[in-house]
Amino acid sequence: MSAELSITQILANLEKEMAFHKEQADHHAEKEAFHRDRRASHTAEYEAIAKHYEAFKTSAGAAAEIAARVAAAAPKVEPPPPPVARKQPNKLVARLVAELPAGQAYTPSQIAAEVNRRYPNELKKPLITPTASTILRRMLAEGEVRLVQSGTAHIQAVYTKA
Repeated sequence: MSAELSITQILANLEKEMAFHKEQADHHAEKEAFHRDRRASHTAEYEAIAKHYEAFKTSAGAAAEIAARVAAAAPKVEPPPPPVARKQPNKLVARLVAELPAGQAYTPSQIAAEVNRRYPNELKKPLITPTASTILRRMLAEGEVRLVQSGTAHIQAVYTKA
């Protein structure tokens, strides 16, 4: 098959191959110079960081020894108390009403605000006025509180201790 190619075709193919390889050699020479510069830069950075690493490692070891001595001498810290058990809002309202002085008048919004202020850790979520109103109505039906003034849609009822 090579015998069928003319001399001009063979020379043209060889010139193409020579140009390709010359171009590749130039390209890789440029890359080699770039990589040589990058290697020098990274080597210098590595040496600087390694020097700081060794210095830090030495001083950290000494600091750890001192901290271990201080930690051994420190008194033991008591664990925090167990979390407060969550209570139902009606029990908290009943507790609050029992603690209020006799003859004091209060509204559901006042009760809700006071329960939220006194017992925030015992509630899953803050007590709202409509819930406090329902609890006070049930306590009224059971005779635990007395109605001082009846409420309407826009005016809250007023209660006191029975």
